Amino acid sequence: MIDDRGPVVHQALLIHRLIELRRGNGLTQEKVARSLEWSHAKLMRYEGGTQVLPKVDLDALLDLYGVLGSGQGRKLQEIGRKARDKPWWYPHRHALTVEERYYVGLEMGAARIRQCAPALVPGLLRTRDYAHALCSMVDPDGEVDRLVDVLMGRQGVMLTRNPVPEQVYVLDEAALRRVVGGRENPGVMVRQLHHLVERSASVQLRIIPEEAGLHFGALGGFTLFDFDEGLPPVLHTEHRGRVVASKKEEDVQAYGEAFDQLVEEYALDARRSLALIEHHARRLQSRGGGSPDTGGEGAEPPGIGVGEAPSGAGADQEPVPPRHL
Repeated sequence: MIDDRGPVVHQALLIHRLIELRRGNGLTQEKVARSLEWSHAKLMRYEGGTQVLPKVDLDALLDLYGVLGSGQGRKLQEIGRKARDKPWWYPHRHALTVEERYYVGLEMGAARIRQCAPALVPGLLRTRDYAHALCSMVDPDGEVDRLVDVLMGRQGVMLTRNPVPEQVYVLDEAALRRVVGGRENPGVMVRQLHHLVERSASVQLRIIPEEAGLHFGALGGFTLFDFDEGLPPVLHTEHRGRVVASKKEEDVQAYGEAFDQLVEEYALDARRSLALIEHHARRLQSRGGGSPDTGGEGAEPPGIGVGEAPSGAGADQEPVPPRHL
């Protein structure tokens, strides 16, 4: 099977294995640096993941740890080679922030993705029109087309992963009500809602209805990445348009428990979540949204109790999330 997890995750896996080897040999960072005549800061950069290991330095570490030339050493050399590969988004790297590059790299190699989206449809579930409208609003002077191309590339990579990672998304109903594209062009949102219905066949999609009240996810969106081969999970939180990564065990555990609570206690089950998405699509369709025919507005789904959004409710009253994650 082709290992298509990408250089960011291979780099993380390599570092994880090398730290295990160093500790297994009873070596501190200071002892390793002295043995190889490196500065302590150089080894810290390698083990901290801020600098990719060149082959010559990787071989020096493998030799010091006693595995150079062994099966284990050859496997780590192969992981190191993949960590040095250029990612698929490399030609677009200047359009992405450092945080966004790291996020996309982790996404590419995750075994499971759990995302809470309180305000907008998650990036991997967006249509091109929805993404273009969002990027144009958040970054009107930026490279909107390039950002949208990167997003579409992310979706393409995810669909061709083997195996495709498990994906679980929890959306607040506000994300369904918010008419990205503007009231003058509701077709953008109608097509987005229909796209969510289609994607629900291959991902787990759960909606928190507005009557559920205040919940943990309303404080800000977050994503949890889980990995194979013993790599620890990574948490990404969103706050005032910034994405912050954390590998701290207490952070990951707290947000993991919060995500489970959202699914089990606040969100509708899969069937009723789908019914709510379809309801909002019909509602917008009846107001003139351009989309494949889905029938009239219809009655509210039973047990959901959908009402009109309060006057003035909208995206302009909330911090803008990251441009396209």
